[in-house]
Amino acid sequence: MPDTDFSLYNNFFNSVLILNSDNKIVFKNIAFIKNFGNVKNLEKFSNYFSFDICVLDSDDILNSNPLNYAIDSKESFTASAVYQKTKEQFFYYKITSFYEKDCKLLVFDNITTEILFEETEKKYNFIRQQYKNLAQENKQFAALQQQSQTQTVKLGILHRVSNVIRESMDIEKILNSTLKELFNLFGATKVYYAQKDNNQFFIKNVFPQKFEAKIGELAEFSLDTQNHIQEKKIKVSPCVKDFLNSTETFPCSTNRIIVPVSRLHEILGILIIYTNQKFYEESQNDVLQSIASQLASAIVQASLFSQVKQKNQELENTLKELKETQLQLINSEKMASLGQLVAGIAHEINTPLGSINANNDMLTKLIKKLEPLTDNKMIVDSIKDINNIDKEAIKRITGIVQGLKRFVRLDEADLQFADINKELDLTLELIKHETKNKITIIKNYNEIPSIKCYPNMLNQVFMNILINACQSMPEGGTITISTLFENNSLTVSIKDTGTGIDEKIKDRIFAAGTTTKKAGIGTGLGLAISKKIIEKHNGTIDFVSQKNLGTEFIIKIPGTV
Repeated sequence: MPDTDFSLYNNFFNSVLILNSDNKIVFKNIAFIKNFGNVKNLEKFSNYFSFDICVLDSDDILNSNPLNYAIDSKESFTASAVYQKTKEQFFYYKITSFYEKDCKLLVFDNITTEILFEETEKKYNFIRQQYKNLAQENKQFAALQQQSQTQTVKLGILHRVSNVIRESMDIEKILNSTLKELFNLFGATKVYYAQKDNNQFFIKNVFPQKFEAKIGELAEFSLDTQNHIQEKKIKVSPCVKDFLNSTETFPCSTNRIIVPVSRLHEILGILIIYTNQKFYEESQNDVLQSIASQLASAIVQASLFSQVKQKNQELENTLKELKETQLQLINSEKMASLGQLVAGIAHEINTPLGSINANNDMLTKLIKKLEPLTDNKMIVDSIKDINNIDKEAIKRITGIVQGLKRFVRLDEADLQFADINKELDLTLELIKHETKNKITIIKNYNEIPSIKCYPNMLNQVFMNILINACQSMPEGGTITISTLFENNSLTVSIKDTGTGIDEKIKDRIFAAGTTTKKAGIGTGLGLAISKKIIEKHNGTIDFVSQKNLGTEFIIKIPGTV
């Protein structure tokens, strides 16, 4: 090989190795020596290289390497190789071989930076893609979190509203609780519930209570808002006053949210929320619609409950009226039967009594004729005494019959004036068999005017109370009767020293069927009938009782019934 000056290649940045035709090293430029050292053994040097990508079609895969391929190639050759400088140091080279003037030039272009850059770029692209994926996942997670929070808020509100509905059927309480929840949820300035009435909306409930002056006010809206309500859609719009017909304006624009409350095809009312929040999220529609649905169900249930309650009250009133009518019928039948009995007895007594009275009158005349005809004054005096006793007996029997007839007064069904002091005496006369020889009667009568009343009914009241008083004192005692008229009102007090009324029945003493007497003795209707009679006189009947100290019944009747 002629002398050739290869010093030009020292100016190359790439490493250059020049071989002769026998593949012996004839030149190494400065860059080569700097990167690979003073290589002398080409075979040994080639062992430091390996293909970046394994060659699978080689006849000798184990001994093949890119440097051997470049040396043995009869044509220009290019390959990417990995150079292992040390155990932990690797470099990437692009090896290019070509012939020049009977020499083979091997150029080693260090592409480590490019490779690393590509790998770094790949890693960066991978990381960037991972970041994008993570950002997307975070966005989805944030949306899911927001949805979860919304769902939590929704469930919390629905839970609290449901609890109110379960605990109470009071529609006012349900509405007020719902408005309060919406007030807190939207950071609202105020919340209304307007009830639909004849295709118009009137404010029924407000929160906070400081806006209660709005209750009953008509709420009018634009045609667009009315269409949203009819279509049962939530309407969100800015406003400067409550409604179209409002005269007051807000200091600044406020968001108004209108939520229709409907059941099936019927709109029951609307929820109106005023808030200074400028942004409204569509996700809140689900919460509002759920609340509106719950509220609609509660309103319908409360309405049905109210109707049932009203019907029950009507039935209770009807039952009460039936019981009162039954008492009146029992009383009327009792008095009618008593009247018929008294009339029959009076008739039966009056017939023989008339004969006895006639005979007594005849005997009086005979005594007068007999007296001058006999000297036996003793016999005449005895006959006179017998005749006088008979007269008193006849008078007594006549008085009892007349008293019974006055007591029942079947012909006195209308109001009439009566002296209550005399009526009390009449009643005492009729129960004389109950009081005689064992009960002391004390009368504290005041001068009282005659009052317009039903005398026979009042006598029945007096008799019921007096008989009960006598029966509460089986061993005897005292009954004190007092009367007083003042402030155009009559007061009758009947007080005994008996056993008193048991605490267990005090609160139902005037109820039909209440009795402390043994079976077959009392019906439990006496005081119930008495209360109805006094109420018929627009009066009151009360009592004060202490165990073993006695009972006092106090009757008050207005001077004009």
